[in-house]
Amino acid sequence: MKQIFQLVKAATKKADKPLLEQWFSEHESMALPEVATTRYFTSADYRIRLNAFNQLHDWHKQYLHPCFPQLLGLSQHISALSHSHSPFSLIGLVHVGNEIRQYQPLSNEELCLHCYFDKITPHQYGVQVDINTNVSQGGKHCQTLRSTYLYRLPSIDILSHSAKSDPVPGSEKLLPLPEHSQLQFKSGIGRQYARISGDYNPIHLAKWSARLAGFKDVMAHGMHVLAMTLSKLNHNWQLPLEKTVIASQFSRPVLLPSSLTLKSSALNSDHATPVHFDLTNPSAPRRRQSVMSGEIRKICVAKS
Repeated sequence: MKQIFQLVKAATKKADKPLLEQWFSEHESMALPEVATTRYFTSADYRIRLNAFNQLHDWHKQYLHPCFPQLLGLSQHISALSHSHSPFSLIGLVHVGNEIRQYQPLSNEELCLHCYFDKITPHQYGVQVDINTNVSQGGKHCQTLRSTYLYRLPSIDILSHSAKSDPVPGSEKLLPLPEHSQLQFKSGIGRQYARISGDYNPIHLAKWSARLAGFKDVMAHGMHVLAMTLSKLNHNWQLPLEKTVIASQFSRPVLLPSSLTLKSSALNSDHATPVHFDLTNPSAPRRRQSVMSGEIRKICVAKS
């Protein structure tokens, strides 16, 4: 019942477009909404969802998938974005980037998630917001998760503004993985992932609901796409367990259904060199094939 109430609240909340347009033009004066939440999850709280998540993403490790804590924290993201102090509307919000800083692997035990707004910045298509989640277990800080969401502002003349986005790192040639390089996203996967995650944004459910939210086609959840990608990489190359950054950016949505190819740079066993990856749509025109790119690298510890 609590989840249903939260979804209804999020669905009916309207964006403060005048404030967002002001922030777009005068972004130096942007103020962060004073919203933060902390939640604790026992292993019993999330066991059923964890089993469904692992099965969907072909994950068979004893430790948690790097993306799973973010699924647990989705309710806190929704609470933050639908809060009265937030100028954003959840409906139509698009997940455009993600960063996972993992300091040590997480086991199937009690988790503490602290969620808060990090920063708000202009984007060539509107305004984007970062929401951070600190994940702790056994009193230790294990992960910092950052999700970047875009709220489009159609009324803005986007041609007069340049995008502020980091270039994709790495320029070496990426090759399809020797195994497990094909990722299939079926037409109903948005509804399936929504049942596990609780993210019932209409852009992920059906073409008609996506059009009501202002989009032409239904698209896959960003975290589902990233989780599938990391599982496939892990099949070919053991993902580092600690002191690792996994950064990714979405250049285009994964429309449903889709058959995509995962490419990566050379996979090394010592994890000394960053691994770059790119998820591509081979049926699209060449310059529009990349839908998600990113890198996996070690966290550099400053010497004192």
